[in-house]
Amino acid sequence: MATALLLLALVLPVALFWLLKSRSRLSGPIVAAIAVAVGWALNVAWASTAHESLDIAMAYGWACPAVLVAITWLVWHFARRRRVA
Repeated sequence: MATALLLLALVLPVALFWLLKSRSRLSGPIVAAIAVAVGWALNVAWASTAHESLDIAMAYGWACPAVLVAITWLVWHFARRRRVA
């Protein structure tokens, strides 16, 4: 169960960002904040399930989803830019 939560915490923010960015009229920072918040919540759930340090997950659980969403935004931005040009 803990491994599934960890994998979901890695994949879901990227998929959610890509889906919301391409299908909704929300701005980039709002979509990114939603995706990072979901990833943070899943990281905290994983730490709770795996009996890891919950304090660290609460404080720094946003970092990995934020980096993944930033990389996804870069890919989305350059792919869209190339498609438009």
